[in-house]
Amino acid sequence: MDIGIIGSGNMGAALGQRFAGSGHRVLFGSRDADKGRALAEKAGNGAQSGDFAAAAKFGELLIYTVRGVFPSALLGDVTTLAGKIVIDVNNTDLTPDARPIDPGGPTLVEQLAADVPAARVVKAFTSTPAQVIALPRYKLAEAQVATLICGNDEAARAQVMHLASELGFSPVDCGGLAYSRTVDGAADFVRFQIANRGLGPFAVLSLRVLSP
Repeated sequence: MDIGIIGSGNMGAALGQRFAGSGHRVLFGSRDADKGRALAEKAGNGAQSGDFAAAAKFGELLIYTVRGVFPSALLGDVTTLAGKIVIDVNNTDLTPDARPIDPGGPTLVEQLAADVPAARVVKAFTSTPAQVIALPRYKLAEAQVATLICGNDEAARAQVMHLASELGFSPVDCGGLAYSRTVDGAADFVRFQIANRGLGPFAVLSLRVLSP
């Protein structure tokens, strides 16, 4: 697939490098041209770099990693996202205007989906830090590391689950975006264990079904 990475932070770098290593065509979109080029060079396998708009145009699937900004504010013209899968990897600390998420209102990914209604928005990789994503496939598969995935478009959700499996994850289908609050809660639990309980960034979720 052609995968555009919107944002060149830790999550964008890790996912872009893993997908490039899995044989996908990747373009790193960054506001810092030098940083984008450096990521592309490190990823190898023909990875490219450009600005956010270039990544949005390039990818048939986009990984949205920019914190605190919705796509319409970042890109201006979001028509390039129409029909494309947009994976939101952000957690729900704050809305883009720095207010806490309303526990009775829409989640951050639901707000993002409303911002780009023509895109096929899927939430994934939010419970796994960049350090875990960067691990080789066999390490993730061996530990059956779960990634929780939700999205209203079933075909898009299935595609993201397939891509997650390619990287070595054990994807968990969490249904539509109505369940994103449950996914957010699970990610918050992992982050609590990582930071507050001192387990470090390699603490992960693993969901298994036992035989009775």
